[in-house]
Amino acid sequence: MNNPALNKNNPPKIIEIINDLLSSRKNEVNQWFDAIFAKSPPFFYNSVDVRHSGFKLAPVDTNLFPAGFNNLNERERRDAVYTTKAFFEKYHNNVDKVLLFTEDHTRNLYYLDNITALITILENAGKEVQISNLSTCSQGNDVVLENSKGEKLTFKPVKKENGKIKTIEGFAPDMIIVNNDLTEGAPELLTGISQIVTPPAGFGWYQRRKTSHFDAYNNIAREFCRKFEIDPWLITTYFQHCGVVNFKERQGIECVALKIDKTLNMIRNKYEEYGIKERPYVFIKSDRGTYGMGIMTATSGEEVFEMSKNIRKKMNNIKGGAINSEVIIQEGVPTIDKVDSNPAEPMMYMIGGQPVGCIYRLNTKKDAYGNLNASGMAFASIESHNNDKRFCEAYALISKLASHAAAWECYVETYNI
Repeated sequence: MNNPALNKNNPPKIIEIINDLLSSRKNEVNQWFDAIFAKSPPFFYNSVDVRHSGFKLAPVDTNLFPAGFNNLNERERRDAVYTTKAFFEKYHNNVDKVLLFTEDHTRNLYYLDNITALITILENAGKEVQISNLSTCSQGNDVVLENSKGEKLTFKPVKKENGKIKTIEGFAPDMIIVNNDLTEGAPELLTGISQIVTPPAGFGWYQRRKTSHFDAYNNIAREFCRKFEIDPWLITTYFQHCGVVNFKERQGIECVALKIDKTLNMIRNKYEEYGIKERPYVFIKSDRGTYGMGIMTATSGEEVFEMSKNIRKKMNNIKGGAINSEVIIQEGVPTIDKVDSNPAEPMMYMIGGQPVGCIYRLNTKKDAYGNLNASGMAFASIESHNNDKRFCEAYALISKLASHAAAWECYVETYNI
């Protein structure tokens, strides 16, 4: 195992480690990825939130129903079209018609911009595209909404007949691409149908768990690191799980405190090994759900006993008012990336397990240790703020590992519907 620079006065620089690997063994790396994607084909898309501390680079969230394609620049959108064509040619060459099944956002204009961008990418890749969502289906007639640029989007109600879904006018898609995180469950409309559904409805947040994903990711990352002689800790995070928690009633808090201290001790040992002077910390997150809800940081287990009523209330609920009853305690990775002096983190957009865009999420109200997916966040093109291609290549490698882990979750944890 290549333990880079166990010189305690010189902690490792993960970008240099990955760059050296890609410079000397890029063909081997590409062959390794080709082999694993042959075993478990990727979903149509996903996005990966990455944190880069200088000494390590690791994913902290992998979204299977990503929004934000509207933030890609023109070159990235062209790349997305090319990669979309390649995805369908390789994995689904008989798909011509696509239904994009979206969230029921009627007021979020930027989400509608995301849908517009996805439609354009798919159409430019040669696919016929229609859009729908649950609220349109329940209403029973077309719903026309405008995005932030005033462009109209027509949502079509769909129905299920003989194991297939189709619009009232008879548009029968070959594939349904889900852009709804399904926190509230898999809709009956998407179950028991013969058409391809990607990602499968069983991967919605009502059932999927972050701990399952990071368990799969850490396993595949360890396999990669054994092959290419890297310390796995440099591209993974430690994490623990607590399963029966109620922050409002202070139930299960002892489990959270114990797991925080256990995780911090593991981080401390690695920091000592590498001579890293940072203070270890963890994120406490909902084990399911998204939108940056139900998240806090801690530097000791004692902190969860001292939470204020307002913090306990914030931690108790996630999207849709669901109770945050399961949490993941995950190693915190302080970010060194910045945009105009504001802390930032890379977000990689993937199609078919391949990178198509790389943007920064920044936050004007947070520091390098905080959750940037919160009030004060904004987005910026990485190309406009960091033109060193080594960084995006490193982010892409980590994100390809996370994309594979997402596809592999169905083998590790069965997400049946």
